[in-house]
Amino acid sequence: MFNLTIAQFSPEIGNKIGNMNKMKNMIKEAKKLDSHFIMFPELALTGYCTSKIVFELAETMEGPCIKELRETCKENKIYAAISFIEKGNGEEEGIYIACALIDDAGEIVGVYRKTHLFDQETKIYRPGNELSIFNTKFGKIGIMICYDLEFPEVARTLRLKGADIILVPLANMKPYENYQSIYSKSRAMENEIPIVLCNQSEPLEGIDFFGQSIVVDLYGNTLMKMENKEQIETIALDMDVLKDKKLNYVQNRRTELYN
Repeated sequence: MFNLTIAQFSPEIGNKIGNMNKMKNMIKEAKKLDSHFIMFPELALTGYCTSKIVFELAETMEGPCIKELRETCKENKIYAAISFIEKGNGEEEGIYIACALIDDAGEIVGVYRKTHLFDQETKIYRPGNELSIFNTKFGKIGIMICYDLEFPEVARTLRLKGADIILVPLANMKPYENYQSIYSKSRAMENEIPIVLCNQSEPLEGIDFFGQSIVVDLYGNTLMKMENKEQIETIALDMDVLKDKKLNYVQNRRTELYN
C-alpha cells in the first residue's frame, strides 16, 4: 500500500521557472497529505508545445530545473514522475518527450522517452526506443506517455517485463475523452495491473485539454476520477489485490499463433 498523488494542471507554455515553482509547491502539498509519490501531466515543466521553442526549453537530466525538482523530492522524501523536454547527448542527440522517475532521495531512478509520437510531434521530437521497467520500494513501475496508451503492445510489453503498475502522464485534448476512458480501463484489465493517468486540465492557448485524470484497478474499476479543472488528489493504492486465477491472461497467451 502506498499513497499516490495526482497533480492535474495545465502548465504555461515556455514558463519553465513558473511551472517548476508550481510543481515544487504541489510536491510540498502532497507531502502534507502524507503522500509517498506524486505524478504530473505530460510536459509539466514546459507546457505542451510542438514548435521550435522546444529547442530553447529542452534540458538534459543534469539541467537546472530537473536538479531543483530533485532537491525538492529529497527535502520532502517523496517520489515523483516528472515529464519534460529532454535534450539528448551523443548518439542520442535530439529532443525527446520524456518522463523522469525521481526517488525520495532525489536520485534519478530512470527516464522514459515517449515511443509513439502524435500528429505534429513527429515533426519536432525524436521517438524513444526503449520500454523499461523501474524498480522502486513500491514495486516495479512502467511508464507510458499519452499516445502510448492507445497501443496495447506497449502496456503488454511492460507487463511482460514485470510491471506491477503503469503510470501515464498525458496532454490529452478533445475530442479524445472516450479514448482515454476506454483505453485506461482496457490496459488495466487486459494486463491485470493498475493504471494511473494524469492529464493536463482546462483549455490553454488553443488546445482544449480536458483533464479527467483517472486511477483504474486491475479489474477495471475506477478508484478515482478528476474533473476538468486544476486539482491535486491523493489515493491509497493497494498493490496486493488478488488476481482472478481463472483469467491469467499473461500465462494463457498462445504466442506461437501471434508470430
